[in-house]
Amino acid sequence: MEIELVNQLVESEKEGRSVVLATVIKSHGSSPREEGAQMLVWPDNSIAGTIGGGPAEAEVIEKSSEMIKKNVEDPIKLHFRMDNDTSAENGGICGGNVDIFLELYNFNNEGVH
Repeated sequence: MEIELVNQLVESEKEGRSVVLATVIKSHGSSPREEGAQMLVWPDNSIAGTIGGGPAEAEVIEKSSEMIKKNVEDPIKLHFRMDNDTSAENGGICGGNVDIFLELYNFNNEGVH
């Protein structure tokens, strides 16, 4: 994890703000970011870092926001198929596949849940 993301995660804990960590766990073909790329998402849809932009990142932000609002404690794995046809239909430019893992860090007075 990049030091800037670590610092922002620590700040979220200090402020008691929940956040979702999105991580590219599998990448195949021409995908926007490599495995290990990470992004933090807060309830107001603000982000730090990137997992590649485009429609996939927009959906990750949406799902992350839902996780926070619904307090979904179990991690979620999303799969995006970005072949040329699918990608073009959705406004993307890459032609690979990615799996993204979403983890909720629910910071409150009792620690992480």
